[in-house]
Amino acid sequence: MEVHLRDFLTDQIFGLNGLVNLANFAFLVAFSVRDVLKLRVLSLAADVIVLPYYYFQNIPLWPPIFWGVAFIIVNGVRIVTLTLERRPVILSDKEEELYRVAFGSIDKREFLKLASLARWVDFSPGEVIINKGCQISDAIVLISGQAESVRSGKTMWVFHPGQLIGDASAYSGLVTPMDIVARGPARLAKWDLEHMREFTDSRPELRAKLLEIVSVDLAAKLYESLTNQGHSRSGPPSTAEPAAPGVN
Repeated sequence: MEVHLRDFLTDQIFGLNGLVNLANFAFLVAFSVRDVLKLRVLSLAADVIVLPYYYFQNIPLWPPIFWGVAFIIVNGVRIVTLTLERRPVILSDKEEELYRVAFGSIDKREFLKLASLARWVDFSPGEVIINKGCQISDAIVLISGQAESVRSGKTMWVFHPGQLIGDASAYSGLVTPMDIVARGPARLAKWDLEHMREFTDSRPELRAKLLEIVSVDLAAKLYESLTNQGHSRSGPPSTAEPAAPGVN
């Protein structure tokens, strides 16, 4: 009896049956972990371990061997993909500056995709960014410097880094009612509005984040506008610069 038990345990641990037991143990651990990458790695290891069991039978069991290889390939591809997705995101200096002033609430990996669509443009002092009477075809974010909306030679609004350039009516398809001019050396990032819509249509979470950023931008500008109006009515003209109206 003791000999039979020893032989049974030896076969279950060190024989071909031991491969099946080890593979199923790996599957058990795989389905117990929460991390998807670890699950994939353990599943791939289990599939590799069990293949010799199917092959070294009296007649090789080709169907499970075929499906085992298929699972190994699928898991291998997904492991590589997940590993690449988890690499640290490295931004260039200009991308880091744009992320800091305007898109800090967005995941850096998503931001990197967004930034790849942007055009960086530098303006000299007094250079016109948007002409009065033109439709805005780009989403424009001021990265550094300042810009101002000018009507009849008078400054109406001042834009600061991180703010959207233009007003709500302009981004709704109407023409902009004022010239927008760089007050000093300024750098902007531009996105074609049509390309932005196409890009975010398949990324609802990113689209929601961008709408949230626009809403915060609008609320901040509206608050500054009302604050400056209140100061101008209650006393001498305020030296604070009014902010620009928001965009839709």
